[in-house]
Amino acid sequence: MTKTLLAWDPLPFPQGTSYYATDLADASSVAGLFRRAAHFRAHITAEGWRFLWTRYGAAALLEINRTAAWIYAETDVETLEQLTNRALIAGYDPASDRLRGYFERIELSEAVSL
Repeated sequence: MTKTLLAWDPLPFPQGTSYYATDLADASSVAGLFRRAAHFRAHITAEGWRFLWTRYGAAALLEINRTAAWIYAETDVETLEQLTNRALIAGYDPASDRLRGYFERIELSEAVSL
């Protein structure tokens, strides 16, 4: 079984820190990751977002975000929109539970050109 990289932080130099499912298995670890992401230190992969949305769901991610003070928004709906947008940018759509990747873009571009 291979481990899937869910997030990465460039610190400590030079090798950085890789995060896998076991590293993000509790909310306090995710809050720490969100704090580092708030300072543009950590990057959450598409698979990482899939893991977070599947494991924690919207309500828990809102609470983790409050603890981490990562995304500030007027309402919970706006915060969820921001979390969703960040997942989409990384390549994961929480609404459809689909990953968007290189092969999907190739297939789409070939279908459009036909």
